Amino acid sequence: MAVTLEKVEEYVRSHGNPDFRFERNETVPFVPLARKVSEAKGALITTGGVFVKGFPPFNDNFGVGDPSYREIPSDIKVDLLSRYHEHYDHTNAAKDINCVFPVERMRELRSGGTIGSLAETFYSFMGFVTVTRPLKVVTAPDVARKLHRESVDFAILVPV
Repeated sequence: MAVTLEKVEEYVRSHGNPDFRFERNETVPFVPLARKVSEAKGALITTGGVFVKGFPPFNDNFGVGDPSYREIPSDIKVDLLSRYHEHYDHTNAAKDINCVFPVERMRELRSGGTIGSLAETFYSFMGFVTVTRPLKVVTAPDVARKLHRESVDFAILVPV
């Protein structure tokens, strides 16, 4: 049986958020890369609920989700990372965090000269957020401003 957006909407509405509707965007903002990828600075953004051990994890907020984000240093050792997100299968992520937060792959791309450099900070969100306004008007714009301040040219988005 195929899972459709309508079935997911129905599930979320019946489990605590009766007004939930998926955001449907008809346009996508796009800015062409202004330099060669091999000279560009890249960032990593995941919705896998990744956080640094010892810092607060994400909070499911009784099935509503968590619109906040976590800053993760791009040079962090992967054994210092964990994840909290109840809405996906963690089997592979438990074996290798790079499945949901490919930080080591980004470093390999930089080391091999495929990309120029890495942002100092990467970002993580919890991908299950049924009340989207705080995400759209507060946290996502905040991360965008931080990426801009750090002169990031592109971001790899890892949806989970």
